[in-house]
Amino acid sequence: MKNYVKAALPLLFSAFAANGYAAATLKVDLTDSIRPVTHCASGSLYGMTETLPSDIPGLVNPLKCSMFCLPPEGGKNNQHPFGDGFIVADRLKGTNAKIQITFPDLLPYWPYKWPGQQSWLNSVEGYLKKKVNGGYDNIDSYVIWNEPDGTWKNENGSLNTTVWKPTYDLIRKLDPGTKIVGPCIAYYHHDRMKDFLSFCKQNNCLPDLICWHQWGSGGFVGAVEDVRKLMKELDISDRPFCINEYCAGSDAANQKFEGCPGYSVPFIAKFERNNVESATISWWFTGLPGRLGSLLTSQNQKGGGWWLYKWYGDMEGYMARVTPPNDKSDGVDGFAAVDKVRNCASLVLGGNTEGDVNVVFSKLPDFLGGKVKVKIERVVWEDKDKPVNGTDLLSEEEMALSNGSLTVPVKIESKLYGYRVYLTPVNVPQYPYESTAAPIPGTIEAEKYDIAGPGFSYLDNDDENKGGEFREDGVDIVTGGSGFAIGYTEKGEWLEYTVNVDKTDDYAVSANVSCAGDVDGFNLYVDGNLVTEEYKIPQTGEDWSTYKEIPVGSKNITLTSGEHIIKLELVGSYVNIDWLKFKSANETGIEIISAESLLNEKGCLYYDINGHLVSKENILKDKVYTKVSANGKVGSKFVLR
Repeated sequence: MKNYVKAALPLLFSAFAANGYAAATLKVDLTDSIRPVTHCASGSLYGMTETLPSDIPGLVNPLKCSMFCLPPEGGKNNQHPFGDGFIVADRLKGTNAKIQITFPDLLPYWPYKWPGQQSWLNSVEGYLKKKVNGGYDNIDSYVIWNEPDGTWKNENGSLNTTVWKPTYDLIRKLDPGTKIVGPCIAYYHHDRMKDFLSFCKQNNCLPDLICWHQWGSGGFVGAVEDVRKLMKELDISDRPFCINEYCAGSDAANQKFEGCPGYSVPFIAKFERNNVESATISWWFTGLPGRLGSLLTSQNQKGGGWWLYKWYGDMEGYMARVTPPNDKSDGVDGFAAVDKVRNCASLVLGGNTEGDVNVVFSKLPDFLGGKVKVKIERVVWEDKDKPVNGTDLLSEEEMALSNGSLTVPVKIESKLYGYRVYLTPVNVPQYPYESTAAPIPGTIEAEKYDIAGPGFSYLDNDDENKGGEFREDGVDIVTGGSGFAIGYTEKGEWLEYTVNVDKTDDYAVSANVSCAGDVDGFNLYVDGNLVTEEYKIPQTGEDWSTYKEIPVGSKNITLTSGEHIIKLELVGSYVNIDWLKFKSANETGIEIISAESLLNEKGCLYYDINGHLVSKENILKDKVYTKVSANGKVGSKFVLR
């Protein structure tokens, strides 16, 4: 965003009164998939620089940022002396984020100072060769010109013939695999879009992504309808949209809502419903690049907007159908996702409105069953520089479906706030990984926890697999140890394993772990009962690459034969866990049996230590015997106690 106020547009938005929704209805069909989750609206203009945000894993990755718009290169002679696209591309390697390059940012001043066609093409060519030779695979698209309605002077000639067409051809020649974006007009305008598309159709230079800047979410649907009608009239095949600047408005009264949760919700909802390829939050506060579109404060702290987009980033699976009361307004709206892997569904709602909203889930996926746990959360917002420590839990209760649907009332207290309705099943069948209970005695691989989902077979403090390995749910799995290990652990997280104990015995438990410093260990529960005592995990090395086997506490654990659920709960943070090993505490392999179990045995023969046959009635306590089953199979030695 540049430092001039853009003209108003009739299509811009039809403003909704702040108190216009009394008991409004938001309809949600969780069985209607509109498309896979892409986090299309999670990017920002100049939201990354060479150094900011400094904490990419903690501040950027949780948002699943889809696109950052950046200058080609930083430098004091360019429009933006920060956010060098090449440097940021290197910083973002290994993340989901892609980069969109705005070519006119090669030029100085605002509006851009035009250097002449040949100088311009030389600059673009130099950049393209450096990009191609450097192998920057996460540079996804190019903006040939930005906001021509305010930055191009007619005395320079025709923009389409002087800039667009020759630059388009140069890109196709030198870097044909990278998408081209246009016309990037400052706000949607029917005549400008028609003139641009007509020229491109006639001159074989249509963009891959059709782009404009959107001020106010209310006018977006009308703009989409208009441009789709134009493409049909001009016989142009349908192509995706890129909204590479969006905010509540371009006037000073609305610029302050950049990144505001309540105002962001209708944008995201409409972008998802209309299959937008990518969208980036504006940059009205030009002295603060690298703040993710005002999701971070001026001091780089998490603001309310960050938490709203974190909810968006948590979504996986598919986006579900949401129908607002008025799709052509900036009033109450929402976006929803269903995650069948994690057994959850969520709806985020908000808008330029206050009052009661009835969220009607008309259809729910089968995994939610007939009774659902409903959690309602809120994120507050005061201004872009007010840090927010987290979200607020407003309520959590179990609700029964009525005729297959569910109605959840939500009170929107402020148009600045965002809300989330989070649904999970009350009861979920729990199965061992690969359908086979882990045998004991034996080794349990930590990454092979049961299948049921969060809150049922595991609890992780976020919904992201930070290690990105082995399984596609919220547990953090890394490479290490014998193959894979549980990593990025935090206090309070837990995992459950279905096990099958071969025989009643006392077992010594050990674990293969890596730890860069002494930390509290983890607890083990058997069928809900704590069986371990407090202990410390020692440092195994300077980092998390060195694994060592350590005892889990100082006492043995008594397990009875049969199937059980073992729960591993983290008491301290930051230890990687490769496996758990259960070994008979009696190294000679002598089984401890009770008089009752001996009495119930049928058809067995018993021999003393000298090989003499002994009747069951004459077996003495604390003496070693050998048992032979009725089919002649020799059993393990045992002691009666």
